Amino acid sequence: MNRAILEACLPCVLVLAASFVLLRAVMQLSGARLHLSRLKRLHRCQQGAVQSLSFVLTLPIFVVLVMFIVQVSQLMIGIMTVNYAAYAATRAASVWFPAHSRITGYHHEGEDNLPPPIRETSTLHLQYFDSLVADSDIQDQREIQLSDSSYKYQKVFVAAVLACAPISPSRDLGHQLQGDAARVPDVVNALYRTMVPDSQINARIPHRIQNKIAYSYWNTELLIGFTDKNTRQGPSYNPRLPVRLPNGELIRVWDPHEVGWQDPVTITVYHHFALLPGPGRFLAKYIVRESGQSDLVSPHIQSRPDRNPSEVYTTPIVASATMTNEGFKPVLSYEQSHY
Repeated sequence: MNRAILEACLPCVLVLAASFVLLRAVMQLSGARLHLSRLKRLHRCQQGAVQSLSFVLTLPIFVVLVMFIVQVSQLMIGIMTVNYAAYAATRAASVWFPAHSRITGYHHEGEDNLPPPIRETSTLHLQYFDSLVADSDIQDQREIQLSDSSYKYQKVFVAAVLACAPISPSRDLGHQLQGDAARVPDVVNALYRTMVPDSQINARIPHRIQNKIAYSYWNTELLIGFTDKNTRQGPSYNPRLPVRLPNGELIRVWDPHEVGWQDPVTITVYHHFALLPGPGRFLAKYIVRESGQSDLVSPHIQSRPDRNPSEVYTTPIVASATMTNEGFKPVLSYEQSHY
């Protein structure tokens, strides 16, 4: 027999051996005696508990099939949810990227202008409480923290986080939120109590909402990129060449960090979907092909101790959405601000 098949069956063999040892120990403690001669008459016996033998033999298989159906159903729901999260994040980008924001505690950001290191030639990797990383070797890269960087990035990231919260586990996995993120569960909980007044009598709901949002924060990542299409027009299209007015004034020098009007913005959402707790996540590590190579599923099932304090196995779900930036740069600046 193929060695890979034997290695794949090794966990099941160990479980069966441990079950026989446990059964033998129970027999000794109960004072029962093993009569091998009576086993020969077992299949002809029509009395006692022999009628439940078929139920005992088929119950484990039935439970495994039910858990498989439940897990696949949750994965399908997760795929649809992450696709909606990509749309929600891209929609938030099309709304907030054209805004002129001057928010206390954040950098001042003009219309259609995004803070480095994002630019046309480099996408931006965005995740909670970590550095922003540009996928390029440009010289003017700099690292900034999501917690105190761009208000626009915050709005886009929160849109994806809230969209992925429904598929996040509600049990406490030890995640902590800091800064502005710590206030998000309180806002969602207040909204939920308003929409569902009967939830106020259930003291566990605020904790479940907190756990869902916290998990989504720590296990959702964004990849943001845009294409600067109209770079030789102006003055509101972020022209690549400077524009000189009749009076000699030079305006609107091209900015590599500006998203122009109707420029496509693409956002990819990576959500690390939490699998059901149970033996399936462990046995997936032992699945191998007949050739001995790893299968295509188990390498994607992983535990992320850097992101999840408690042991939880996840599999990534990815979705992308593209939407044009419809914010036309106004002649008179209007600031979105609060203090």
